[in-house]
Amino acid sequence: MVSQTVCRLGIVVTACLLCFDCKQATPQMGGNPSVPLDGRGGGIITFYSDGNGNSDIYIMNADGTALKRLTTNNADDQCPAISPKADKIIFLSNRDGNFEVYIMNSDGTDQKRLTHDSVTKEHPSWSPDGTRIYFMKDYSSRTEIWVMNADGTNPVQLTNNQARDVRPALSPDGQKILFGSNRDGNFEIYTMKSDGSDQKRLTNSALWEVFPCWSPDGGKIAYGLFNNQTMGCEIHVMSADGSDDVTLTHTGGVNEGPRWSPDGEEIVFQSDRDGNFEVYKMNKDGSHQQRLTHHSAWDGWTSWAIQSH
Repeated sequence: MVSQTVCRLGIVVTACLLCFDCKQATPQMGGNPSVPLDGRGGGIITFYSDGNGNSDIYIMNADGTALKRLTTNNADDQCPAISPKADKIIFLSNRDGNFEVYIMNSDGTDQKRLTHDSVTKEHPSWSPDGTRIYFMKDYSSRTEIWVMNADGTNPVQLTNNQARDVRPALSPDGQKILFGSNRDGNFEIYTMKSDGSDQKRLTNSALWEVFPCWSPDGGKIAYGLFNNQTMGCEIHVMSADGSDDVTLTHTGGVNEGPRWSPDGEEIVFQSDRDGNFEVYKMNKDGSHQQRLTHHSAWDGWTSWAIQSH
């Protein structure tokens, strides 16, 4: 938990951008062992949940069936990102002290620590080819974006300023990194080249544009538009150049953390529209919004991939 942040349900006003959340003990969750984890519904989705009193990583089919818990310890395991081939999952854990980046097989086996220093790590994500991992380091007054090899070697810093640069995502063609930053005041969406050069602002509004992610073809960006006065958030989609912005959710409350399906036809996200945060998905145009998880626990921060056979 990042002590200098202020918590509000699923969003932590600064730390939600960094992926840490408020939580309290909640009843345990369970899956249906009779349904196989076979990718039905368009692949497999990972997320984390507070269903056991602390944060753990779960996996399920994209239709919400075959729920399985992957981590089982007394620490907080958060922010999973499944690899492009769906064979590995990177995540954050404080099991050894501060939050570090870990990796495991997609069935939860062979859990290993990848980063080893005293600075808190946040929000890891994969390159589209699965060879690199992007993440943030939190230096209390600022966060910076880093990249390393998938085995944890050769870490390189990509941003360096007195602001919060957060939630990096490499474009499908490997040329640009999408990220959020408050370097110009409020949180906006920026891009930079994969080596950290040519940093440019993409959005410009009085509200906060947060949690951006590329569509699989690189032509669209989904993100959350957060009103820090009402504390509400709705999911939007725009073209990769920032034009043609469309609002996809209209429920009020908080709809956040969009992630595209591997075929680009659907978007998974988290919402508190039914009381507590649950995982939902919808078509890319905002239609057919449906709830995937049904627990009294906090569920969210998803990742979606297709299993390779």
